[in-house]
Amino acid sequence: MSLGSIKLQPSTRNAVLFALRTTIASLVALGIAMWMELGQPQWAPMTVWIVARDSRGMSMSKGRWRIAGTLVGMVGGITMIGLVPQHPWLFFPMLALWMGVCSGFASMTDNFRAYALVLAGYTGAIIAMHAVTQPGEVFHVAMQRGTYIILGVVCEMVAGMVSVPGAAKAAQKQLEGDLTHLLENSAQALGSVIRREKGSEARLSLLLGALQRFNDQLEFIRIDTQHIGRHADRAYMTLGRVAVVLSRGLGLRSRILSVGRLSPSLKDELEEFASGMDAIAPLLLDASLAEESLRHAETMLGSCRKKLALYLPRDDSAALQEGIVLTGVEVLLEDLCAMLSSHYAGTQHIAAPKARGLHRHPDWGMAWVNGTRTFVAMIWGAFVWEVTAWSNGGTYLALIAVACARFSLFDDMVLASRFFFYGACVAVLASIVPVFIIMPMTSNFEVLALILGTLLFLGGLALRAPQPFVVMGAGYTMFLPWVMELDNNTHIDEITWVNTSVALLLALFSGVVSFRVIFPFTLQSTWRMLRRQLFKGMKRLSNGLAERQTEYDWVDDTTQQMEQTLRLAGKIPQESYEAVLRGTLSVMTVGRNLLMIRNHVQERRLPLSALQEAELLVGQIVQMDAEGAIEGEDYSEQEFREEQGELWMLFHQTLDIEARRDLALALGSLRIIRVELLATRNFLKKNFTFVETQKTLAS
Repeated sequence: MSLGSIKLQPSTRNAVLFALRTTIASLVALGIAMWMELGQPQWAPMTVWIVARDSRGMSMSKGRWRIAGTLVGMVGGITMIGLVPQHPWLFFPMLALWMGVCSGFASMTDNFRAYALVLAGYTGAIIAMHAVTQPGEVFHVAMQRGTYIILGVVCEMVAGMVSVPGAAKAAQKQLEGDLTHLLENSAQALGSVIRREKGSEARLSLLLGALQRFNDQLEFIRIDTQHIGRHADRAYMTLGRVAVVLSRGLGLRSRILSVGRLSPSLKDELEEFASGMDAIAPLLLDASLAEESLRHAETMLGSCRKKLALYLPRDDSAALQEGIVLTGVEVLLEDLCAMLSSHYAGTQHIAAPKARGLHRHPDWGMAWVNGTRTFVAMIWGAFVWEVTAWSNGGTYLALIAVACARFSLFDDMVLASRFFFYGACVAVLASIVPVFIIMPMTSNFEVLALILGTLLFLGGLALRAPQPFVVMGAGYTMFLPWVMELDNNTHIDEITWVNTSVALLLALFSGVVSFRVIFPFTLQSTWRMLRRQLFKGMKRLSNGLAERQTEYDWVDDTTQQMEQTLRLAGKIPQESYEAVLRGTLSVMTVGRNLLMIRNHVQERRLPLSALQEAELLVGQIVQMDAEGAIEGEDYSEQEFREEQGELWMLFHQTLDIEARRDLALALGSLRIIRVELLATRNFLKKNFTFVETQKTLAS
């Protein structure tokens, strides 16, 4: 079979093209660095592989932030050497503090801004360690390092622009495709919730959990599409509205459960709305039908309001049951129309008035943990160097800085750091052939490029393989040029290779151990982090301390916290995964309904007693002990119904349709809070275990 007859699968073809493109760019960067006779030219190809990403937008974003981080690191390295020359035990704590602060703040940012911070940390550390024995050369070392890093970034950017023609249109097409599939899946999930199908809640949960990562990718799509239009800005707004709609679906599920047995007429009406969702879903797959899907949703909303106009004037209990459920459907359809309106505006290239999407918020707890780990690891490395007087101790300490900084950016830090270490081990083994056989035989750059290019190409393929090969590939491609210590005038000898390899592996191993021993990261630790965040938010809501917080803000916050926990926990058992999703969404539903009632009271659409009752229910969550029991008397079902008596009485006394609608909506929200109260209390127990809670929720 000839090569021309072989047809690669799209994913395989993209992996080959990516590996080939990046390999060529890294060899060009190496050749230029050696032609310029830069010291340590291996950093140029290393930079290419560090910066290289799937899309041009990702590569450009990471390249820009890498340059910014390098410049900050250069200033940091020069400053540290200038402040405490020849004072090791002032210099080492300062260096450890610098790394701890950079790693900590990186944990509170997102995308490549976090990478810029860790890069500033270990760039400053490498510059300082290289100049520690010759402080007068620190400026020269800093300029040298900055030069080959900028060279590597430029080479990768040029390779991306040349080898990925039409990137803007491709990114726009990908955005439209991903967004339409998300909207279609959301409509289908909402239809299954209205039908009360088994597994419908899990579908909504999974969609919510995926929103934050989709939102993160929009930053790179914006870079790719900036010459065509601000499509990403409109997508930011649409994603935020998707999150609100999905959370409404979860609330509607609890609202339906709270009214008990449904009447045949109400079942038929819910089936009608579910069928409407099924009809909207396929329309969303075609961007040209966005207006038709919006009109369909507006028709459903009009139908719902007509039904409410028929039921709300009546005074029988069935009418109130219909009103409680249909007001929930109405609110969901209002948000659905807002979501589809934003999507339609995006297809018409109408700029968003204000790009308000999901946002990541700083996690000071994670920042403290990662900063402390890095600080302790650096102090340990300095101690080892000082005690042993190892000739490669400076390299060892600088590589600890690199390892801890990189590990702090991984999702599953413990697992990923181990595979990153394995990748470095493979790099050491792969370097044996060029170091011991090829480089002693010839100084020809073309021969070296052929061997090194082949080895790096294989690493590029690993970067596009499934996990954990991606992390291994990152460690392999980053450290293979490092181990070979490429230089114009000399080639590495066996003793230097051994010392360099040992320093590298010991440094990475020290980093792995520090992340396993210092604040060990387990399922329970991720749970405690999530509990701390959710408990704090619920406490603020129950005490009225977050009156300016909107339902949108609450959904945004809890969605991020859930996504962050599942991301950091790595691969966890399915029952544990579902427990975290279900418990977090219970908290989200309780808080959102409390905020809705508070907003209606502030607008004088509901009596103050409705808010007081909601705050009393939520207050039970923050007053519980470790076993989930309430401190004091629990709020019984009978007391709950008696407290609702005023709202029931107001509903029957007023003849105003809008007032009755608001009261039915409030009664439904209070019932939702009541329904979700037990699940939320069990989820927020201090002695929570994933499997135990999953069993409780399932029952």
